Amino acid sequence: MHPPQNPNKLDAEDSLDQAIDNIEDSNEANLYKLIELEEQNVAWEKHLAELQIMIRQVMEKLDRSLVKQEALVAKMQKLKNQKDQEGQ
Repeated sequence: MHPPQNPNKLDAEDSLDQAIDNIEDSNEANLYKLIELEEQNVAWEKHLAELQIMIRQVMEKLDRSLVKQEALVAKMQKLKNQKDQEGQ
């Protein structure tokens, strides 16, 4: 026959079992949250890459526009200089 178990020991064992269950549940919840965050990160990285492409395209268009503007300003300056010379 087994000696009677100490009620405090039983309570401690139950508390330990419950704590282990809680930790396992928490670990599982954290794992699912981590997976969700990784999926969101992949989506954000895709959006970021798309935005970087768009920014690059806008910058290239801006560069082309600036080159055209500089050429136009130079042409206008040349015409002004010619007009000034004709007026003298």
